[in-house]
Amino acid sequence: MKNIELETKWFKAVTYVIGATRPNAVPLADPFLIQAGADATIAIEANDEIPLFFGANGILGGAKIALDDAVKETFKGRLHAAMTQFNLDPKQIEVYMGPCLTFSHIHVERALIETLMDKGYRAACKRTDGVDFLDVPVMVLQQCRSLGIPMENIHIGDYDTFENPTLLYSELRGDKENNLTVATLK
Repeated sequence: MKNIELETKWFKAVTYVIGATRPNAVPLADPFLIQAGADATIAIEANDEIPLFFGANGILGGAKIALDDAVKETFKGRLHAAMTQFNLDPKQIEVYMGPCLTFSHIHVERALIETLMDKGYRAACKRTDGVDFLDVPVMVLQQCRSLGIPMENIHIGDYDTFENPTLLYSELRGDKENNLTVATLK
């Protein structure tokens, strides 16, 4: 299987599948990083969390978003600060969320779902057979949209880490290894 790739106007992101040769890239230590310049590269090691990249006008950003980060709107706050600091037009920003867990694997308590629905995240809240689920990528998508990023500039990857055991690692399945996604500014 080939690596999982997405190319936007501003950057290219590659998730290296199980068995693929990985580049010598140093994964980000902070869950949020911004780089500028022609050689800007960000690597994110994630397991079931969202490896997210954004780019615009010579700026490349990356974030590793776990459930708690999405619920606390940590990424949204940091992206807003970056947009202000670098004077980024939200209509120019492209966002990519790589392979991660999708809603059917993120069970949460009813109290959390009710709180999030009250905060406007109804689209990310799901209930099936009395079990509550949270669609974290959809929640992050809503946060990006609230900052003015156009829907057509937000890309959610097609692969669920749990459901693709021959391609990706998943902590939920018991894997100890991490997936590596690397983005480079174009």
